[in-house]
Amino acid sequence: MEDGKKHRRFGDPLVNNYAGSLTFSQKKKRRIRFLSWAIELFGYSNEELLENKANHKSEEVINRVVRKAVEKLTPEERVFIEQYYFEFKSYREIAEILKKKVYKLERIHRRALDKLRILLADFVKTRFKLEVPQKTDCVICRSPFHTELDELIKNKKKEDTYIPLIRTIKQKYGIAIKTPQVIIGHQRKHMV
Repeated sequence: MEDGKKHRRFGDPLVNNYAGSLTFSQKKKRRIRFLSWAIELFGYSNEELLENKANHKSEEVINRVVRKAVEKLTPEERVFIEQYYFEFKSYREIAEILKKKVYKLERIHRRALDKLRILLADFVKTRFKLEVPQKTDCVICRSPFHTELDELIKNKKKEDTYIPLIRTIKQKYGIAIKTPQVIIGHQRKHMV
């Protein structure tokens, strides 16, 4: 990309101002894709992160943590994140790789970022001393018994119905879940 020239999709060239980005490779010099996971996932600005500059000593540590989080995604989400952010491929190119329609990739993208937000929340809290805002309307995620509920859901056998699980959650934790879709949605979107 020539200096001063805008990219049709990204506008002005974005520069990695701090070590907290998902930009691992600059193989393609003409097009730079930048995802600041702290900005996009948690809503913090560059200025807030630069205030904590002393905590940004090692980009390698951050890269390793982010890569480890990406490995915990489903295969489909992992391929999307790796192709989009690390290999700089377009939605159309990724759709061919995943054999999906282009419009379905937005859901995969959003779901992957939601999971990364959950996986990286503790790291952001300890590394950058920033409180991670909760951006979900899931009743299970908002519950103070979140980890216990996740264990209950993980321990449900495939052959069992959701009725006993819903009943246990209501009686033991006081959370009224009316349909199994709430639990299924939580499993797909928030459990890693």
